[in-house]
Amino acid sequence: MNRWGDIIKVALPLPFPLKIINAYLIEGKKGYTIVDAGLHTTEALETWKQIQQEVGFTWEDVEKIIITHYHPDHFGLAGTLQNLTQAPVYISETDWKQAMLFFDRESSLPDEMAEFYKKHGLPEAWVKQIPDHLRGFCRWVEPHPQVEFIRAGEMIELGDYPYQIYHTPGHADGHLSFYDPKRQLLMGGDFLLPKITPNISLWPKCHSNPLALFLETLAQMKDLAVKQVFPAHGQVFDFYQERISQLENHHKKRLQQIQKIVAERGRLTTADTCFAIFGQNLSIHNLRFAMAETLAHLEYLRQNNQIDGEEKDDIYFYIKPHS
Repeated sequence: MNRWGDIIKVALPLPFPLKIINAYLIEGKKGYTIVDAGLHTTEALETWKQIQQEVGFTWEDVEKIIITHYHPDHFGLAGTLQNLTQAPVYISETDWKQAMLFFDRESSLPDEMAEFYKKHGLPEAWVKQIPDHLRGFCRWVEPHPQVEFIRAGEMIELGDYPYQIYHTPGHADGHLSFYDPKRQLLMGGDFLLPKITPNISLWPKCHSNPLALFLETLAQMKDLAVKQVFPAHGQVFDFYQERISQLENHHKKRLQQIQKIVAERGRLTTADTCFAIFGQNLSIHNLRFAMAETLAHLEYLRQNNQIDGEEKDDIYFYIKPHS
């Protein structure tokens, strides 16, 4: 457990390569605020109970639960924590809808996702693994909480301080970040991470150009006066503007790399491009994100008229622009 005044970092275990998500517990005169919940696993819940003992608070002391975005490592334990605390759970309306799109057991998205990947050239041996893989997340996000919606431009108290709510999409369409203007602190979720690059993925039924959205977010947020960022993965850091520039440069280089691959090969699928960048020694979990991130970059290039696209025999190809 690390503490910065009223803010306590809670390192919750994950059964994924990331291994840890940082949730935050913020202490105030009226009680505690939880920012992000973790995945619904026995290990994560036991960690919360351990933090309870170390800090010395009861479930009844929790006044609100904030979810930065719908991804399962942030959203998954929200319903369970709400049942324990009886506290309201706040999330953006966009990300609540996407949580239901991805994690409602009646959702058709897992099958649609498989067809989506198939159209983008993924071999059948991979395609047939997608539906069960996606449905496997349901157990990590149930029960679903009762939620209240919060929006960019509003203010919300986290502990004893008012925070401005910013819409910071790209990693997730409805991602929210929370800024304390007095202390110049940003609770950034997965918007800005100190070492790894937030995954920018194009999914069916979500934003059609998430990389453009993310780059716009970086540009719009860059001038904000931030002394410390409290991220969902990695250490608390103070090089805010520098990190934004690093991410802008990363995506610029990745776009150049993909444009070069398309130019050299002339015509290829998203799967071809993905394997050229990331190789084929991937788990189904990592493959899904690698495909979606590759597609986000391909679509950014296509929508900026830097490459072309065409569909043939139900497979979509990206092609070198006609000179």
